[in-house]
Amino acid sequence: MTASAEESSAEAETRKMLVDCRALLANDHFVYISGDHGSGWVDKDTIFVDPQRASRLAQLLAAKVRRFDAEILCGPATGGLIVAQWTALALGLPAVFAEHAPSRTSKELRGEFGFHRGYDRLLAGKRVMVVDDVVNTGLSIRQTVAAVEAAGGDIVAAGALVHRGNVDATGLGVPEFVYLMEYDIPDWFAGECPLCQAGVPVNTRFAHGQDYLEAQQKLATDG
Repeated sequence: MTASAEESSAEAETRKMLVDCRALLANDHFVYISGDHGSGWVDKDTIFVDPQRASRLAQLLAAKVRRFDAEILCGPATGGLIVAQWTALALGLPAVFAEHAPSRTSKELRGEFGFHRGYDRLLAGKRVMVVDDVVNTGLSIRQTVAAVEAAGGDIVAAGALVHRGNVDATGLGVPEFVYLMEYDIPDWFAGECPLCQAGVPVNTRFAHGQDYLEAQQKLATDG
């Protein structure tokens, strides 16, 4: 099988698994970790309920990233943590994760990603592959990359299970970006969101809608 045929096969298998577990959501009003709004979401919690599914997706991703010769994998918590662990297992490598710091202002849905468990010492001087589950705007990967570099790690590439199509390797601040499948969903800045303008309620079950509404309420109260 040629490289392009293998990529097509991996994409088709990934898409089928996500469709079968009903992880691909559309035609609703979601808020992403960046604060941007969009009409679709990938329910990663559904994906990772089945360890066999998580394992198989990681095997597919491992096949795509093996050529980067990473020494350690790192993912942003929580979804990226799972992907990093399973993919590292498939590659026979160690894995660590970055996690949110407390929010500094009421406008932040979450604080920036960083290392709080001494993992930075494990990254210094190592070739690091940053992986995530779903890349929406790329904020989680960018902040994780920045944390890895601050710890003295050498970023070789970034990888993901699903790419929303809104950012490339340059936008992520990495030499190369690979992923298993693309799920193209439009998104907008919060102030320009047509769904908000149309009065479509924010989905609070998925994504970060509940955090967004609570932050908006706090701003209104403080104001």
